[in-house]
Amino acid sequence: MIDFLSHVRADADRIAAVAEMGLDAPVPSAPGWTVSDLLAHTGVVYAHKATIVGEGWVDEQPAPVDAPTEGVLGWFREQADHMLKVLTAADPTTPIATWSPVDKTVGFWCRRMAHESVIHRLDAELAHSVVTPVDAGLGADGIDEILVLMMTGAPDWAESSRSDQIISIAEAKGGRTWRLRVGDFTGTSPRGNTYAGEPTFFLDDSDDDVSASVAGPPGDVDAWLWGRGGLATSTVVGDAELVDLVRRVASDSTG
Repeated sequence: MIDFLSHVRADADRIAAVAEMGLDAPVPSAPGWTVSDLLAHTGVVYAHKATIVGEGWVDEQPAPVDAPTEGVLGWFREQADHMLKVLTAADPTTPIATWSPVDKTVGFWCRRMAHESVIHRLDAELAHSVVTPVDAGLGADGIDEILVLMMTGAPDWAESSRSDQIISIAEAKGGRTWRLRVGDFTGTSPRGNTYAGEPTFFLDDSDDDVSASVAGPPGDVDAWLWGRGGLATSTVVGDAELVDLVRRVASDSTG
């Protein structure tokens, strides 16, 4: 079992340590951001989750706080410490408000904050060209999170269709494999946004041949899906446009 909060602790500490190298450095993986902006964003996320869990929000979520305009590095450290204290003290099975349609527990936020932290740790490291590897176990879970929870399926208000194209995403050396079938959806959301043929993927358990495959170290594949790295360490076979589509849908799904 992955100790998600230990990863949060390590990556939050690493973000702060790298930030000391310079707050004004631009973050190449988040155009328009500096390291200071990265600290503000991540600190706001930490504060928000600490409030949800600490105050027991179940049916809705509170509004996020604003980051300070000065002293953001110290403030970031305070928010990381506070959130970890709150999450550590909570029972992970406790019902709580989340955006997941299937997991409404504190454990969801423990997992989500581990992945939030490692991706933003990469952001800070990329800003100062000091990138370190993503833990393989956390990386594999990160692949599962983004593929299963964030970028597959279609909204319940939309009509969807599926094609005959399948891509497999796999851990190298006989690890886990995820099969995704290309599809799309059309409809109007409850907010009034209209989609026509919006690309998506569906988890696939068929025996059909794949059109493309990506297999690599799980930490590197996770970073690629989040736009924080490439596929230089991975083996890529088949339809290059389909591989690019996975990355585009992942980007649209994660913001």
